[in-house]
Order: sequence, then structure tokens, then C-alpha cells
Amino acid sequence: MSKSLFTAAGMSISLGRELGRGGEAAVFEVPSANDQVAKVYHKAPDKQKQSKLRYMASTADTELLSYIAWPQATLHSSPNGPVVGFLMKKVTNKEPIHMFYSPAHRRQAHPKAAWDFLIYVSRNVAASFEVVHSHGFAIGDVNQDSFLVGSDSKVSLIDSDSFQINANNELHLCEVGVPLYTPPELQGKPFHGVARTANHDNFGLALLIFHVLFGGRHPFAGVPQMKGAGDALETDIEHFRYAYARDFKSRGLAPPPRSIPLSILPPSMEAMFVQAFTEPGMRAGRPTASQWVSALDGLRNGLKKCSASRMHLYPNHSSSCPWCDLEKQGVVYFVDLGAEFVSTASGFVLAQVWGLIQSIPVPSQVNAPSPASFTCKPQPLPSNITTKRTVVGYRLSALVVAVVFMFAVPKLWFAGLLLFAVSWVAAGSAGGAARVAEKERRSSIRKQAQAEYEQLTQILRGEAGPEMFVGKKSELTKIRDELQNLPQLETKAVEELKHTAYERQKHKFLDRCFIDSATISGVGPARKAALRSFGIETAADVTKQRVMQVRGFGDSLTRAVLDWKASCERRFTFNPANAVSTADKDAVLNKFRLRKVLLEKNMMAGPAELKRLYERAQHRRGELMPQLEQAAKRLAQASADLALLA
Repeated sequence: MSKSLFTAAGMSISLGRELGRGGEAAVFEVPSANDQVAKVYHKAPDKQKQSKLRYMASTADTELLSYIAWPQATLHSSPNGPVVGFLMKKVTNKEPIHMFYSPAHRRQAHPKAAWDFLIYVSRNVAASFEVVHSHGFAIGDVNQDSFLVGSDSKVSLIDSDSFQINANNELHLCEVGVPLYTPPELQGKPFHGVARTANHDNFGLALLIFHVLFGGRHPFAGVPQMKGAGDALETDIEHFRYAYARDFKSRGLAPPPRSIPLSILPPSMEAMFVQAFTEPGMRAGRPTASQWVSALDGLRNGLKKCSASRMHLYPNHSSSCPWCDLEKQGVVYFVDLGAEFVSTASGFVLAQVWGLIQSIPVPSQVNAPSPASFTCKPQPLPSNITTKRTVVGYRLSALVVAVVFMFAVPKLWFAGLLLFAVSWVAAGSAGGAARVAEKERRSSIRKQAQAEYEQLTQILRGEAGPEMFVGKKSELTKIRDELQNLPQLETKAVEELKHTAYERQKHKFLDRCFIDSATISGVGPARKAALRSFGIETAADVTKQRVMQVRGFGDSLTRAVLDWKASCERRFTFNPANAVSTADKDAVLNKFRLRKVLLEKNMMAGPAELKRLYERAQHRRGELMPQLEQAAKRLAQASADLALLA
């Protein structure tokens, strides 16, 4: 092939060195234009593809060129000859998007990229879709390899010549695709002759955003909940088995262990993913690119920073830091290298702060007034109900009559005894139904009074007693003890670096052996995506137990992955000269410095917090004691009233 080509205007273009080569074309430098490259096909495209490229070059505008490596001019083997390629913007200083959303890749290549950065990457991906769709085009072949990202979060979309283009009512189809990004309605179907829609693209868009926000996890990879689920990602997509849905059990897949919870997102965004990945999205439409741009802008503007790490940013609606919660499970998504840590003189003196804490008095124990201390006159019974004293009188009279009768007529003693029993029961039931109803009414009043009294007593002890104060002071005592022991713990941690040098070097080496670029027998792109969704990205992540958790990885495939890890281990060589590097030591020291700053911050806030708790206890005591005294009186009165009918 000639090293010189021609534009449609007849300008000669000389090609420089080859930059890359694919199955369809190669990309070359253009020495006369440092900001452009030439994509040249191995074989001249057919007439329809040539027509498509001419139209694309004629429609290039600022919007398209800002996000997409769009054809800027067609290239020809001779003036006015057939189209053999095109000029496009040179994409520099950008990497494939998975280098950012993969936790393992990001920790090594972009350790300072926190979640706010990833949100903005997602937003820019959505913006690129918005530009394509606003021009009436469709991407069609949505996949991770088509998106390049810079350290400034800007996105460039490549391979635009495969887009579906409507050129003056002539539809140039996109007849290729990647199954893992293909919507359910197109799964298993040939792409030949299929017109793609923006709604088809929007499935792939949501999937890319999910990848970026959730550490490379695939939304249709999870723990099987029914027979047949989890066997193949393509089948799970086709059957809408969205593993992170609230109804995941009925769908057949549960989220993988130790994955980022979807609750990290506001409910409105959680609903957008549900719409994108389940049946309603296919029928009524998935969230559009512009809707994602708006939602992601709102998410990014509503973040707060964790006090434990400057790398931990999360939405305002979360009550605790989800990244800290995951780290407690052994999952680290963002590493705080402490590179920007600056030691400043805080003026903190532990002895002085502790002295202030000790000077604040503990709220005294508080005793609730007892109902027994109140003497109450019971409310009289209604006129149609006999009192307890009257009943006793009736029964004594019955006893006297019975005794007299039995002495007077000894032979009829049994009749006298029967007379007494009947009279006794009759006396006890005097008042009948009215008595029962009154007793139930008074019993209900007493129960209500008892419940009110117990509730107020509990509030009094919790808010006006010493419990909250003592709990906070106990917490501060633990912080004081940790601060005192921190220097010894730091020294011990630095010393332990010498004993763990071999394993740390080996782990670092294995953490650079990526599964996505490895050749493992039987493990293709779909199975690699499944492994990634279970947090297995490098040889350092591989254990037999973790791999066996992934559906489809039986003894044979698990052995293949373990054998690959073993081959990586055989390439490792320990370097004793670098047993404890400066970076290793700095990482430990920064960890303890950050911990010290956090502990000192909490300790310095201690005196004010204790004082607030003391004053609150005194204030609540003043509010609650009168209420409790009245409640005790009501309980005493209700008890006295009920006693008349006991």
C-alpha cells in the first residue's frame, strides 16, 4: 500500500509510522498534522460503507468532535478514487475505561481517583451518548473497548465508523455487537439487518455506568437463587436477571458477596438502574443519556467526605461511610496514600484535654417518684354497684344465718350448709354485669396510667440520668488509651514490615498479573466478567474458595485459574535489597498519622460534647420530673379506684 493518500479535496496526505492494527484497519501517524491520525482499511470498503464515511465526514461538527473520534475527511488511494480510510482526531493521554473502573487497575495506575472522579467519568460517558443520539445516530456496538478516559475524566469514543448512521434517509446499520452489552431483546439474535435504536444503546450505557460506579461488577453476575441462573451471562441478561434488584430472589440472582451496595445511590438513581435492566425498560423505554447526565451531576454535587479518609466520598443521604463498611469486610476500593498529608501544629496536649474532660461533673442518678408515695381516695362506685365492704357484709350475714339454722335444726345441717353456699355466691355477684363492666373500665385506665408512667421513667433514665454521659466518657477513655499506645503500635508496625517483606513483594507482583489480559483455558470474556463481578481481578485475588463461589467454575475451570496463578508465582523473584522500601514505610507512617489526626479531633471535641450531655441531662430532668410526678399520681389514683373492685 502506498504511504501517500489523498483527501476528497485532492490534498496529498503522507502516512507516518503505524500506531495500531486491528482485524479491519490500521491506524497511522500523519506527520503533517500532529493532532490527527489516519485510519486505513486493509481492504477497500464496499460502496455502501464508502457512502457512509463520506456522509459522516460531511457532518462533523464541534459537538461530535469533542467526544468522538469522528471522521473529519475521507482518504482515497488516488484523487477521486474509492474511499480507503479517513482522518480523525488523535486521541492522546487516554486509557481504556476499565483502567479506571477496575479497582485493581485503578489502585496501580490512578490511585488518586476517588468516587467523585468516577461519577464524573460516568457523566461524560452519558454525555457522549447524548451527542450521538441528538444527531439521530446510534452507537450500536456498545462495549468497554470503545471508550477512552483521560486523567481529567474526559471521554473519547472511538470506532465511530461502526455506528448506525441515518444518511439522508439511507440507514447504514451497525451489524456487530458484544453480547455482554447487548440488551435482552437482542440477545441470541443475529445483528444482520437489525436497526438499532437509542433505547438499545441505553442498555449498554446503563451497564457502562454501573461498571464505573460499582467497581467493574456486571449487573447480571451474581449468586444463583434458582436452577439455570448464573450459567451464562448472556442468558441471564436475556431473562432480566438483574442481581441488584430488590426482587432479586424471584429473578434468580443475588448480588455477589462483598459488593458495593446499591443503597449507596439515592432511591431515584437506584430506580433508574431497575428501569434500565428489567422488563419495563424494554417496553416503555430505558433512562436516556440526558437523564443520566442530570442524575450524575446531582449525585456528584451531593457528596460528603468521610472523616477517616479523604478518598472516601459518598452521598449525603448515607448515614455512614460505605467504603469504611466495606473495608471492615476486607474490601478496599480506594487507597489513601497520604500523599497530600501535611503535619501541622494543632496545639493538642492530651493531658490538658483529659483534664478538661475530668473536670466536667457526671449527672447524678435520678429516681422517679413512686406511685406508692401518694395516698389517694378512690372514686365511689356507681349506685347500681355494691362496694367491696357491702359484699363482705352480705357474706357475713349469710354465715350467721347458716350457723343459727344449723344449731336450731341440727338434723337439717346439710340444708343450712347449702343455704350458706348459695348466699355466699349471690353476695359475690351482687351488681352483676354492671360490676364487671366497671372493673374492666378501671383496669383499662390503670393499664394506660402504668404504661405512661413506665415510658416516662425510661425516658428520664435515658435522657436525664448519667447513662449517655458515662457512655461518651467511656468512648473518650478508649480514644485516650489508643492515643497513648499509638507510638508503640507504629514502631511495631514498621518492625513487622521486615518479617512480611517476602509476602508483600509477592502480593504486589501478583496484583500486577491481571486476569483480563491473561490467557486461561476455558475462561473467555464472559467468565472473566463473572470473576470480576466477584472481586477477582488479579492473581493476588485468586483462591480456590473464592473462584468456586462463581457459578460455572467447577473443578476443571477452577484448576485452570489456579494453574495460571501458579505460573505467575513462578515468575516472582524476591528482592531482599528492597525488603522494606521507602514507600512501604511511608504507607505505614501515613496510616498512623491519619489515625492520630482523627483521634485528636475526636478527643478535642470531647469536653464540649460532655458538657452538652450534662446540660441536656439537667434540662431534661427539669422537663420530665413534673410530668412523671403527675403520671405517678394518675397511676396511684387508678390503682386505688381499681382496688374497690378487687
